[in-house]
Amino acid sequence: MNSRAGQAWWGKELADEPEAWRIAVPPEVAAELLAAARAAVAAGRRPDLDAPRPTSLGASEAFAAELGGRLAGGPGFVVATGFPAAGLDPLEYEMAYWLLGLLLGRPVSQSGKRDLLGRVEDRGADISSPVQRGYESSAGLPFHVDRTDVIGLLCVRPAASGGLSRVASSRLVRDLLAAEWPDLLAELEQPLPHDRRGEEQPGEQPWSGIPVFSETGGDFATRYVRRFITGSQRHPGAPRLTERQIEAMDALDEILERPGLSLDMELREGDLQLLNNFHILHARTAFADGGGRGRLLLRLWLAFADSPELPEHYAALYGATAGGSYRGGVWPAGGAPAQLGRPVAALG
Repeated sequence: MNSRAGQAWWGKELADEPEAWRIAVPPEVAAELLAAARAAVAAGRRPDLDAPRPTSLGASEAFAAELGGRLAGGPGFVVATGFPAAGLDPLEYEMAYWLLGLLLGRPVSQSGKRDLLGRVEDRGADISSPVQRGYESSAGLPFHVDRTDVIGLLCVRPAASGGLSRVASSRLVRDLLAAEWPDLLAELEQPLPHDRRGEEQPGEQPWSGIPVFSETGGDFATRYVRRFITGSQRHPGAPRLTERQIEAMDALDEILERPGLSLDMELREGDLQLLNNFHILHARTAFADGGGRGRLLLRLWLAFADSPELPEHYAALYGATAGGSYRGGVWPAGGAPAQLGRPVAALG
């Protein structure tokens, strides 16, 4: 199986092999990133889509290549521990994170507000609303994917309780469905309507049809956010979900909750979790904050040079389907960037 076909793994097995997915940020990388970040902040620089890829950061570039290899191959995610954040000026650790992101890929917008460095924290959002985002609530979030190639989550402050991060191999889920319910898998390999939640560009329809599982030229990809699929039914023009499609999603959800399938972890201060969005499904348990400042994760969405080719069904939502192209993100109305579709390796 090639690296872009995804790796099937059980969480219960990876729990005993932390060296396969956990790596410490080397001291020389932390020092290099922090020095570069302080210089950038002093020069008045802030996260910007047109920011060039950093140069003269040899240790950090080698570390980013190591992280990228784990994302492109097995297991499709990595947790880097000891990222410099504790006791630092927020502008400094945010810039250090941003610089590492530029070494990994090219950032994309995360909302209509053109957020490039998102704050995952409780702002009282109601996830039952079709126009509010789950990352601004304290609710538990079921397994899903985000609209990007790579997701980065840097833990600045953990919750007082809860907020457990859960990751699962989408290839394993697909393989189990193929073995146990091949007829239901077939339903998930056909396009299902997805609510675009008011984030479509002017003139575009408010829903798009994408299969949950697909393979294109040997490249495997998963797109699953059940509440977006069911939310599509508020649009009269969206195809009506059938009983078999609902049964197929029920089977998928049942597999995801089987004991030992997911790897569940607590993200601690300075932990940076990176996920290959097409090969990893992720979830979060509900959390509660104590007194003082609450749980805070900083999120990056990155287009990735070693990303898989996608089927044409993704084009409306992602802006491009070629492997390694600049794509994905949520953009302001009329604000989709001109570089969509260009090779990530040619940008920056």
